Amino acid sequence: MSVNIRPERLVAVLAISVAVAGLLLPFKVSAATPVDTTPQAVTIPSLPYPQSGLRKRLASMGKPVPPVDESLQDDIPGQYFPPQNDDAKNIGRHPAVVALPDCDGSFPDDWVRILQSRGMGVLLISPNEAHPSQAYCSEGSLEAPKHGLTYWAFDAISALHYLVGMDGIDSERVAIFGYGYGAGAAQLAIYRKGHAKHFDHHFKTLVGLRPQCMSEMDNFVPSLLIGLKDDPFNPPAWCHWRMDRDLLPGRSNVSFEVIESGEIIEKQATRRTLSVESSAVIVTMVTEFLSKTGMAGDSSRN
Repeated sequence: MSVNIRPERLVAVLAISVAVAGLLLPFKVSAATPVDTTPQAVTIPSLPYPQSGLRKRLASMGKPVPPVDESLQDDIPGQYFPPQNDDAKNIGRHPAVVALPDCDGSFPDDWVRILQSRGMGVLLISPNEAHPSQAYCSEGSLEAPKHGLTYWAFDAISALHYLVGMDGIDSERVAIFGYGYGAGAAQLAIYRKGHAKHFDHHFKTLVGLRPQCMSEMDNFVPSLLIGLKDDPFNPPAWCHWRMDRDLLPGRSNVSFEVIESGEIIEKQATRRTLSVESSAVIVTMVTEFLSKTGMAGDSSRN
């Protein structure tokens, strides 16, 4: 049995077939390209070491000026982790974070991922590799802080200026996130009377996780410090002492929270990352703080 199809019907059938194919095709060829979140190894040039007021006065008087410790100007190795969501396409520029590790160079992997998932690039630097001569995990106390904190703070400021020069970074939204010893150095990087006053770009805010509070807290931007109860390496009592001592007019707000870790002291004393550090309570605390300080938007994603 033969079936006769009129030409006009054949044209209509072909048109429908083409339309259906056109609807299906984009699912194959126009799928969103995954955002490349592979970390990139970078070398951060150190900024020129600022000349202190004393050096300027000596030079103006024609007196000899002692040489600067050039180890502060070593290049700093680091890794840049791009944001996991493609905010750059939507808003043109995205926020970023300079991450400072603990004295042994460790930084929680979970927090790199969390910050990336909030649309922030993360520049994790390694000051302990740039200045290996210091004994960062030993010595030092509340009364006699480790000199290395100054090195690390200066490295963080150099990393800030490096980030500002990168494509896609919002220069007005760069925070600093310190972990353990790195949180102590981060506090120096936002110290009103420290190195930061000599440079054009400043951090927008600070987060310190398990902070080693051996640095001044006369900050020019708000900070959130989160300690763990009975932490043998980073005692919360140090932070309380610093906050009381440095409560000066004009200081930006310092919020300090102490969390129960749920871990026995023996496990805390191994310098390993604890699960509580990336718990829902702490993640919410940090992301809400970053949102309030203009760094991030949605704090509901985990």
